[in-house]
Amino acid sequence: KALMAEDITAAYIGRDASRRVLSGDISRGSSETISAVIWYFDLQGFTKLSETLPGTSIIAMLNDYFALAVDVVERNGGNVLKFMGDGMLAIFDLDQVPDARRIAIEAAVELRDAFIILNERRTKDGLATTGFTLSLHAGDVLYGNIGGKTRLDFTVIGPSVNTTARILGMCSAVDQDILVSSMVATSLLDSYPNLVSL
Repeated sequence: KALMAEDITAAYIGRDASRRVLSGDISRGSSETISAVIWYFDLQGFTKLSETLPGTSIIAMLNDYFALAVDVVERNGGNVLKFMGDGMLAIFDLDQVPDARRIAIEAAVELRDAFIILNERRTKDGLATTGFTLSLHAGDVLYGNIGGKTRLDFTVIGPSVNTTARILGMCSAVDQDILVSSMVATSLLDSYPNLVSL
């Protein structure tokens, strides 16, 4: 039964949040400050697609693309925190994954390459395709339980999360699918010449 509870809570709130909740971290407002790379992902053109495709096709499409994004994040040691419509918020905890800056960038490149393969398959099957935008930023965040008395969310908040969301909003303005802040990129510029200053 304990294993089933772990599997169910992990499916709904993520592996790390599940572990914390099942260990008794269930008080509203309980949180801790952690340092993390914040990953904010969004599907491109989703509003237009959702207005033209039937609901079942939209759900199937979201599941296809989110399955890929979740797999890439989790395989690289990140924690998916929540889905917001066509967006996804995840973190790479710098205490748990000391090389998280490099790993998050490599995961972003992996996701871009995997999207190409998925889109080729979807096109071959006559299904709608899309791309994504992604922002990476690093900083301290408050990680914990936030919400009402009867409904809590285990998530991150703080200026670094807000900055990550604003960076994501800049993707179209600078015509880039992936934007990485200097808080992530600076220490990696020598080993990643493809990181170009905007």
